[in-house]
Amino acid sequence: MMITFLGISIATLILAVDCYGDSCLSGINHKAMPGPEPGMRACKLYSQSSCCFSNYTEQLAVAPVTKVQNTYWNRCGQLSSRCEEYMKKIDCFYHCSPHTFNWIHPNNSHSVLAVPICQGFCDDWFTACRDDLTCTRNWISDWEWDDHGNNCRNECIPYHQMYKDGKDLCVNMWGATFKVISCPCHCLMMDDDDNNMIQYLIHQRRTPAPVEVLHREPMKAPFCQRRQTDLLERRERAKTKKGMDQNHGTVPT
Repeated sequence: MMITFLGISIATLILAVDCYGDSCLSGINHKAMPGPEPGMRACKLYSQSSCCFSNYTEQLAVAPVTKVQNTYWNRCGQLSSRCEEYMKKIDCFYHCSPHTFNWIHPNNSHSVLAVPICQGFCDDWFTACRDDLTCTRNWISDWEWDDHGNNCRNECIPYHQMYKDGKDLCVNMWGATFKVISCPCHCLMMDDDDNNMIQYLIHQRRTPAPVEVLHREPMKAPFCQRRQTDLLERRERAKTKKGMDQNHGTVPT
């Protein structure tokens, strides 16, 4: 993934600035203002209001994806299709989402900081990539760069050895880009319901209220109820799988 992908400095600051309105991050692949892009071949979640031009998505529409701009995704071998899908979701969010501006880095207009991402998304991402290989813990700072793009500094190891779990992956793979939120009604899942979530989060910033009210308010919304149901179903599937593995004498690593 290219060096400017997410392009953030490694910061310790954990709160995003209060920026609102229709705008996009700065960057060679970003438009000045979001707008419709009906010809998008990937990242179609943002086609009605996109911060990237449709031609940017052509490199994400091939299968498998080996290179995006000047960054190779396959330095440790080709990613599995499931893992690749999550990489695409993150790339699409950064380059194409009209929402990223709400978390623009206060010291770098090319970057985002502390985007609230759901624990459930991180767990699913980790599960999808756990057996894939990577040589970098931080895809922003850990590559060796030359005229041929990004190169490994260290040996390739499975994701489940590089990262402890989904939270570890989300808060380290892209530096300070994400902060992990356990409640699915206060964070992004990179899905259709994020538009509703963004509206709530912006309203929460603008309208201070007691903590108990802020936590109770979104729980009534249909999108939140869907997320809660998905979370319960995911946990039940994981419990069932764990039981089956134990019954067959295998324990997941």
